[in-house]
Amino acid sequence: MKKILIYTACALLMIGNYGCKKFLNQVPDDRLTFDQVYEKKATVEQALANVYSTLPDQNFDRSASGLGNIGPWTAASDEADYTLPNFSENVNTGAWDATSNQVNYHWQNYYRGIQAASSFIANVSRCTDCNLGGIDIVSRYLNEARALRAIYYYHLIRQYGPVVLLGNDPIASDAPLAEISKPRNSMDECVDYVVSELEAASSRLPATPQASEDYGHITASVADAYKIKVLLTAARPLFNGNTDYAALKNQDGKQLISQTASAAKWTRLATAAKAFLNNPNYANYALYSVTTTPTTNPATPNTAFNRAFIATRDVFLNGWNSEIIFGRGGDVTYYQYSLAPNHSGAAGGDKGGSFLSPSQQLVDAYFTANGLPIESDPTYSSSGTSSYQAPDPNDQSAPRLISNMFVNREPRFYANITYSGRKWINTSSNIITSYEFNGNAGKAAIANTDYSKTGYGSRKHLTVAGWTSGRTIFTTIRLAEIYLDYVEALQESNPSDPDILLYLNKIRTRAGVANYGNGGLPIPTDMRDAIRRERRVELAFELDRYFYTREWKIAETTDTQIRGLNITQNAPAFFTPVVIENRVFQKKHYLWPIPNGEIQKVPVIVQNIGW
Repeated sequence: MKKILIYTACALLMIGNYGCKKFLNQVPDDRLTFDQVYEKKATVEQALANVYSTLPDQNFDRSASGLGNIGPWTAASDEADYTLPNFSENVNTGAWDATSNQVNYHWQNYYRGIQAASSFIANVSRCTDCNLGGIDIVSRYLNEARALRAIYYYHLIRQYGPVVLLGNDPIASDAPLAEISKPRNSMDECVDYVVSELEAASSRLPATPQASEDYGHITASVADAYKIKVLLTAARPLFNGNTDYAALKNQDGKQLISQTASAAKWTRLATAAKAFLNNPNYANYALYSVTTTPTTNPATPNTAFNRAFIATRDVFLNGWNSEIIFGRGGDVTYYQYSLAPNHSGAAGGDKGGSFLSPSQQLVDAYFTANGLPIESDPTYSSSGTSSYQAPDPNDQSAPRLISNMFVNREPRFYANITYSGRKWINTSSNIITSYEFNGNAGKAAIANTDYSKTGYGSRKHLTVAGWTSGRTIFTTIRLAEIYLDYVEALQESNPSDPDILLYLNKIRTRAGVANYGNGGLPIPTDMRDAIRRERRVELAFELDRYFYTREWKIAETTDTQIRGLNITQNAPAFFTPVVIENRVFQKKHYLWPIPNGEIQKVPVIVQNIGW
């Protein structure tokens, strides 16, 4: 523990690429003394950028637990698999434990971030020129760091369960081991601390970005959104009365996870989410939508379906739009290369790695154009082919023969999934992607492992100019997630509340599918299942699925295999779903183990169950 807490600010002032404005372009000077770092606004901002640098960076998704403090969340869930080897393979095969470097990687990074934040908070008031012009920059930057420290604790507890709360003061670099040898706090203590810190920071921060340079900074709305996220984690069954963790106690017998399920935790979450949605200072947040479709030649018909396709695609491409609460910048080319098919003979942004392979389970989760699950829609068929016009603006007046699995699906399906027979996303390209064995992105012509394992590719987050084209941010929190958190909280605490249908239908309306009730589709008899289905497709590839299958305690069912198409065959056999990978999931995998090295150094820290 001592090793991970020693932090020398003047030696570790590294820029965190978390926004898109000038704040990110500063160069740290590691020759400054500790005191000098906090004397001037320019170096104070460098120190604050370092505090931000611990935030997970989805741009490094394919280097899970190796770069960018990002974990194996995408390909260790049932959303997808990576052809490119990374730590998700270890998680999926069970070949990891408390001694794995990747387990230690996140633990150390978050505690370093916590210590960096505490050090910043304790010293930022030394700045001599921060508040020139009558703006209290010191208070603002201090509370950004305060919120970040709470956010890092949130990431720790979501991954490892209850952890050690260090207090608000920075740990001295020469502190004796005995002074910092602390047992784990209870889950309720961790949650209450994180929430109280986020609330305190929120009350002292501007509600939303006030100027262009504010984007990428923590604001009150960002802090409040993270408060909702931590309350959601606390309310779900993994941490709310989970008797599987009855034996998880400190050495003095202190229970770390309450054994009594509390409905009050759902009510607390619902109250926080409703307060966010009703806050007049956040009134400018709205689901991203479009009123017209592109007028390219040939023009895209301006239908509700096509508008929904454009909206659900471009919400991730159109910078800091009305729906984005928080996001991070950075070089997205590596991530986008993972999405782009390895098109034989193509060049530039049209030839990628085919690394990230969406699962058949995810493909089947998208609704039909009628707004129904595929198993509930009598018009859906998984066999045969039909001539179909996809909604891509660069592919109008060109219906083509495709598998019926991909015909008449909802707009989000076409915004997120590349399938065989689909026009490639690059508006300047004429490529029609085929993942069949002998197809232009098929396994036969690829000597290495740069092919899709499942016969699908992901389009979400991918620019319409191919993988070499950049974009402004990677979305971290958006308004649709707040809606889904709110309706889940209401369903568990007050299932008759009309806000459930109101906010669920807001998402479905923007997605271009029929609403529930009010002359639309029948209200689902199992609303909990309907909410979970909506979440699955709306937040696909947004680092959500891995955690909510665990927090709902359903991962033992969902995370045992990955299915896809038969990539060793051409059509029609190619379109027969098969098991691509069998996976290992045991009860102990609901939480990561505490790194073994930390327990050896601080024996009062008890290990998670099963490890």
